[in-house]
Amino acid sequence: MRIFSRACAAVSGTLLAAILVSSVHAGDFADLSIIGFSKDGRRFAFEQYGIQDGSGFPYSEVFVIDVQKDSWVKPSPFKFVEKDVPEGADPDVMLDDTRHVAIQAASDSGLLDGIDYSGQTVGDNPVTEVSADPHLMVVNPRKVVPAFDDPMEFSIEEYPLASDKCAGYGAQTRGFRLTMLYQGMARVLNDDNDLPESRGCPLSYRIERVITRYPDAGPPVFAALILMQTHGFEGPDGRYLAITGRF
Repeated sequence: MRIFSRACAAVSGTLLAAILVSSVHAGDFADLSIIGFSKDGRRFAFEQYGIQDGSGFPYSEVFVIDVQKDSWVKPSPFKFVEKDVPEGADPDVMLDDTRHVAIQAASDSGLLDGIDYSGQTVGDNPVTEVSADPHLMVVNPRKVVPAFDDPMEFSIEEYPLASDKCAGYGAQTRGFRLTMLYQGMARVLNDDNDLPESRGCPLSYRIERVITRYPDAGPPVFAALILMQTHGFEGPDGRYLAITGRF
């Protein structure tokens, strides 16, 4: 009888665990592909892509940025969502095809011309990293050992920033201030007063990556990739934005 009771308890525990696991939902976190900088460092491009939670549609978004102005170069961004997904289709194949459409549109626009220089990834802190500070990244701006450049420090401060649209979903949205400290000078690179519609409903931010390039002529440039968690259908989604500039 005791053995039977223990067996029932074990089965009940297994069923409870299964129920708990099935009740946990996760959104989709986009993958990031760095297309690179132009030779003169004036433009920077990247792609984010993945499979939408809820719908299961593959998507790709290509952004081309004016580095000095820290703004999109129109008609960027190039976004494509494949909504015609045949039953039984291979999701990897569908995603590859979707990415090709978005990249081709960006290429046909001419905005990717000359963007052949990947730059150097000098700092990387993915969302799976739990031992590092997501709001602080201190890097040497190029791969030289021993380093002779002054280090660059990027820091994020988050704060509540309301959105009437997002409040309807129960989302507690946030804005952020990004500051760079270099050679003893602090520069505020971003300081939200309101939330751009392009962000959706952002819930949190982290510094994911810092990339630099030293053009043959002209000042060096950087791109700081910020990973946002946004309100999603089945849980928070992960999307990227880039903050760029010269240093």
